[in-house]
Amino acid sequence: MTINIAGRNSSKYLQNRILQDPSFGIFVLLVLAIIVMTFLEPSFATGRNVTNVINAMMTVSFLAIGMTVVLIAGGLDLSVGSTMAVTAGVAGKFIIYGMPMSVAFLCALTIGVGIGCINGLLITKLGIPDFIATLAMLGIGQGVILLWTQGVPILGYMSGAYYYIGGLNKIAGPISIPMIVVVVISVVMTIILKRSKFGLQLYAVGSSPISARNAGVNVDAIKISAYAISGLLAAIAGIHIAGRTTTIPPLIGNGYEISAIAAAVIGGASLLGGKGRMIGALIGALTLTLTRNIINLVGIKSSWQAILTGSVLIGAVLANRASSEFSRKRFRRGKT
Repeated sequence: MTINIAGRNSSKYLQNRILQDPSFGIFVLLVLAIIVMTFLEPSFATGRNVTNVINAMMTVSFLAIGMTVVLIAGGLDLSVGSTMAVTAGVAGKFIIYGMPMSVAFLCALTIGVGIGCINGLLITKLGIPDFIATLAMLGIGQGVILLWTQGVPILGYMSGAYYYIGGLNKIAGPISIPMIVVVVISVVMTIILKRSKFGLQLYAVGSSPISARNAGVNVDAIKISAYAISGLLAAIAGIHIAGRTTTIPPLIGNGYEISAIAAAVIGGASLLGGKGRMIGALIGALTLTLTRNIINLVGIKSSWQAILTGSVLIGAVLANRASSEFSRKRFRRGKT
């Protein structure tokens, strides 16, 4: 009898935990999927496959972190894929032109921040909806990179150092530079979101911009800053993917905006704003990357990846909505 009660309590705790935080449920499913695939597919747990998964995850992680910041502020950035492509092209082309790698990277990062600031200004100063402004920037970015490259992939920019920056060469055992950069950025952003005035204002703006403005928060500045951070992270993703793929096709960023949104939402960020965590963004990025890896290993057609990503995004949105409703009901119950 005691065992049954303990089992029931454990089950109820797990159910409540998942309802409160859908990303916890995703994490549990992720662990189970890894265990099952390790036994079913011999090539899944090999060093080569793990390396491929981690490298691919890093690109999505950079974008998901930036997207999470924008979603917390109540916005949406559809331009991250094209920003990544443009900044990857800038980094690669400038190196080919003879510019030192560090300067080429700095130019790419500056352009990424600039694109983010333009998005923020279009939204806050001209009153263009987030969806329209960033969708327009997506189209502009794709057009710029296609015109610049004439549709020809960028080659010849790789060097010994870039193999390390792209994560193809490790610095110590399985540890690569992109892994360290992702961890550092995640920790810094977590501290900023939880401990700084900017972080508190970011959540306040996403939860209720009117209330935040009445409380003296410069809502426009916070939103512009959020898009600037997203642009910066997209540029870092561009520098990374250029080193990971060793070539830069003009359409290298296509579809990554959906991956970034899906990873952020899977990780607990809300499309309604005011909610999101860095650890959640990383869990979301790992979930998407592993799912695609499993699809490839099992032999399912790659066209199913887009369908699965869209389905996962819908599921994550519904899970977040259920979580919000559950929290609201518990709050009301506590007040009565």
